Amino acid sequence: MEKCKNKKKILTLLTIALTVVIVLSCVIGIFGKISNFNIGNDVLDNNSITPTSRPIISNTGSLSSFADGAKYVFTDKSKIDGFRAGTEQYDITTVEVDTSETIGTQKNPYVITSTNEWEIFVKRMETDATRGSGQYFVLGGDLDFDGVTFHPVRFFSGTFYGLGYSIKNITCATWQYYNGNTLTNIASTTYSFGLFCRLTDATVTDLIVDNFSYQNMPLTSEIGTDRASFTGGIAGMSSGNDFVLNCHTVGEIISTIKYNTWIPIGGIIGGKHNTGTATNPLLIYRCSSELDASLSGLSSSSTASSGPLGGGILGDGYNGIRNWTMYMYDCVSNLRFTTSSLHYIGGAMGLAYYVTYMENVVCSLDIISSADRRSGALMGSYTLGTKYLKNCYSDGKIGSNSSNKFSMESVHGSAQITSSNGNASNINQVKSSSAYASTGGGSGYGDCLSNYAGEPHEFSNSDLMLASAKTFFSGSQYSNIWDTSKIGGSYDPDNSPVRNYLVATITFKNLLSGDKEEDIASVPTDDYMQGDVLPSASNNANFASYIAS
Repeated sequence: MEKCKNKKKILTLLTIALTVVIVLSCVIGIFGKISNFNIGNDVLDNNSITPTSRPIISNTGSLSSFADGAKYVFTDKSKIDGFRAGTEQYDITTVEVDTSETIGTQKNPYVITSTNEWEIFVKRMETDATRGSGQYFVLGGDLDFDGVTFHPVRFFSGTFYGLGYSIKNITCATWQYYNGNTLTNIASTTYSFGLFCRLTDATVTDLIVDNFSYQNMPLTSEIGTDRASFTGGIAGMSSGNDFVLNCHTVGEIISTIKYNTWIPIGGIIGGKHNTGTATNPLLIYRCSSELDASLSGLSSSSTASSGPLGGGILGDGYNGIRNWTMYMYDCVSNLRFTTSSLHYIGGAMGLAYYVTYMENVVCSLDIISSADRRSGALMGSYTLGTKYLKNCYSDGKIGSNSSNKFSMESVHGSAQITSSNGNASNINQVKSSSAYASTGGGSGYGDCLSNYAGEPHEFSNSDLMLASAKTFFSGSQYSNIWDTSKIGGSYDPDNSPVRNYLVATITFKNLLSGDKEEDIASVPTDDYMQGDVLPSASNNANFASYIAS
């Protein structure tokens, strides 16, 4: 009886709340139509959604801006640790635009709304001596480069919020930048290629790079020890204290050029290399990649110091023999790599040097190669520094054709991971082939994890391993990030299990102004995105089930 009273109370309050919303939508236009959940003035706080009708002011010959009072949402690097630990409710923050602030600040960012404005942005980063340092740029919508010439940003040191939008259909085989207003071939000392060629003390969040094709990257000068032509889906190189958060890529990196050095390639970032003597860290969080890579012009020699350093997320972490720290949290990737050369390739990371934290990672790797290999399903190779590997699931195959491939061990390296130089827990792999293990991938390159506290755990096939991953990441401490139904298969942006869509979690309590109703904690909740129908008994299965019980 008491439950029925509570339900009636809920229905009464919900009816009142929805009636108020309808009246407001008619009177002041907060909602275009009650059937479209497009928040103009957010009822919610931190977990509000960016409205589809956000007003944008176009400025002829310059970048656009938001109108005063518009709101946008971004993944907040200051909340990540707390969110993952359960002490922060969200890992996103809402900003309300204040046009009295200086343009280019967080509360009044530059807005990029078209491919033409992307070109303006590219030119601005060439003429700005700070490379955008201290400035904020956001996407105001999807940018489609189908049939449009693309030019990358060579150097970026600012903050770029993608707001969940995509930059798509990029094909780039002629790598040029604007030297003033003159197109110039990218200089050899740029060292890297990508949407952003090089990040230095930059933050990039909530960005999708969909259907990109980066081709025939020129051979640049070498940087550090035998590294050149770094290439990545988001950025070719990280050379500062950089943050890449909630970014998702799908595409290809292909070249027929004969390189005479190591070429770092990554689905998110090609490689890490700090200039000068800096030891700045890199954080990659909630990122996913679906990458096809091919370096077909390389030598087949197994002794030459040349070949790919490839990773589904990060290609190379060598960093010029500088001690540094790599953080990779909650990432997924599928990498297919074709090469005839010696290689260090990993499903998540190619070559790891110094301190590495890799936690909550699912990846697969398929290498088409008959050359000597020093690669692993999770990590290609490792040396020096402490490795912290936790909750990782990897499936790696290698061979010169599509059938009868050998299964790879999870991690290869020049030294065993021991209690003194590493910490590995819950590392999982598809069982490696004895034939592959016997060749070892080169002298001294066996399984780093063998005999380390029972790691890794082996599964007889990929399906069993992925089923285990789904069970594990459905646990309460991971379910706020992981959509386990999307683990396995393609990791294109729409199927990423870790993608944050920046959605609003609408509860019936949220619809009651001020969150003053207390006795509705058991009412089901759902995630609502832009354009979704507002909840009711007729269109919300959870709610209908609740009131029928």
